[in-house]
Amino acid sequence: MPKSVSESDLKAVWVSDRNGERLHSVAPLILREYGIYIILVIITLAFSFTTKGFATINNLILILLQVSVMGIISVGMLFVILSKGIDLSVGSILAIAGMFSGLLAKQEPTPVNVALAFVIPLLLGTICGLLNGYLVSWGRLPPLIVTLGTMYAYRGFIVWYHVNPIYQLQPWYRILGQQKIGPIPIPVIILLSVTGIASLVLNRTRFGRYVYAVGGNEDAARAAGINVELVKLCVYSISGLLCGLAGLVFTSRLGAAQSISAIGFEMVAIASVVVGGASLFGGRGTVGKTIVGALLMQIVQSGLVMLDVPSPIQQAILGFIIIFAVWIDLFIQRRDGTKRSGWFFFHKAKQSK
Repeated sequence: MPKSVSESDLKAVWVSDRNGERLHSVAPLILREYGIYIILVIITLAFSFTTKGFATINNLILILLQVSVMGIISVGMLFVILSKGIDLSVGSILAIAGMFSGLLAKQEPTPVNVALAFVIPLLLGTICGLLNGYLVSWGRLPPLIVTLGTMYAYRGFIVWYHVNPIYQLQPWYRILGQQKIGPIPIPVIILLSVTGIASLVLNRTRFGRYVYAVGGNEDAARAAGINVELVKLCVYSISGLLCGLAGLVFTSRLGAAQSISAIGFEMVAIASVVVGGASLFGGRGTVGKTIVGALLMQIVQSGLVMLDVPSPIQQAILGFIIIFAVWIDLFIQRRDGTKRSGWFFFHKAKQSK
């Protein structure tokens, strides 16, 4: 007659499994928590030794200036991805914000023009984000389809409205993107401010907890009384607002505006978020690691440019980085699911006694 399995037997098996698991899970844990920093150091050192002029103060400042715009966009993208969404329209929103801001920045510096040049891009970005959020939340449309459509719609509108580039923007407007406060460029200060505010929102506010909850399990969040549609509307609005801010900084730094600017920025932003450890399946990610991811992507791009790697090859490398990051994310998801299943089995067996 077969011997019945007791709770102590189950517990012994589970504890044994856990002890063995601990021995094998240290490396993945270190990789998950610190892998992005290790990779950043390795790639930076690799380009420093193989690329002449990479490890210079001027090049590092240039990288920080370039990552300031992409970092701002990536923070907005993080909010969307945390809610289990995606936003492919960020580059087009940046172009709209930058063009209208540039049109105002070409005028005489009256108080009204100055105010509008800085407010209009933020307002337009927020409106575009609101439209995305409304279609996704209350329209019940897939985020990928919605933002793919608005990516083309927004881009088509701004190219139709003003196809010619705008040059020779007023000196007062270029201060935001080209001047420094002490040794630190103003765009970098703006990025640090956005990073700090976004971290506080996600980690210290009820709304931040709602964003993680919606991305982690939308049905459970709705059952807990969270207004899922409103949360989604807000995250897309935040993404649009930050795209408007990025458009303002980008146009001010270049001293010019173009309707075809920022094409492809959406893929770099997504890569920055995913490489920074956020899950494309929602519910996991941090602002700090997203910024590190954006910095890593910019270092890779800058190094490849200095190595004279053709642009199509750079795009291919970017694509492989995204695929690899998503593969790592899937591996972590499956591994975590297995752990939870084992705990659930023992917990339910204990309850049934």
